Amino acid sequence: MKRRMPWIMGMLTALLLWTGPAGAATAPDFNLRDTGGKRVNLKALLKKGPVLLDFWATWCKPCLKAMPKLEEIHNTYKDRGLTVLGVNEDGPRSQTKVKPFLRARKISFPSVFDPDGGVMRRMQVGLLPVTFLIAQDGEIVLRQAGYDPDHEKPLIDAIESLLPGADAGTEPTGDARAEK
Repeated sequence: MKRRMPWIMGMLTALLLWTGPAGAATAPDFNLRDTGGKRVNLKALLKKGPVLLDFWATWCKPCLKAMPKLEEIHNTYKDRGLTVLGVNEDGPRSQTKVKPFLRARKISFPSVFDPDGGVMRRMQVGLLPVTFLIAQDGEIVLRQAGYDPDHEKPLIDAIESLLPGADAGTEPTGDARAEK
């Protein structure tokens, strides 16, 4: 137990730091392959607009519960400049199952493979799912760990605050950069 205590305390500290206001953390760039084999670069995506990055795996039940909402967000905001990108954390042996898995669930937003978990570690993701909203300047403006239907309103408000042309009836309340 003594050997694991520093690790547990470190994880708890990281969790507490990351679940509070987003502050001025910058997302690390990455270059990963999508399910079609094409390279996807975060900086290139950010040139087009904000990015909603979701870390998930096929074996993660809360991840699967979140996917329909992410698909809805993708369909609602893709034409306004938001990119929804899944970052799959299945191991190399399971990667061949991911594309049919997404197709069967009618998930159309792109997903990339993080085969060695390097991006997951750099983003300090300990448990799945974790969703990051990244502004065009690379600043992480929102981080949500786990799946909870109550996460939807703060996420939508944050997305709306980053996109041009918010509808009068869907104006966000407050600045997303100060949201939890």
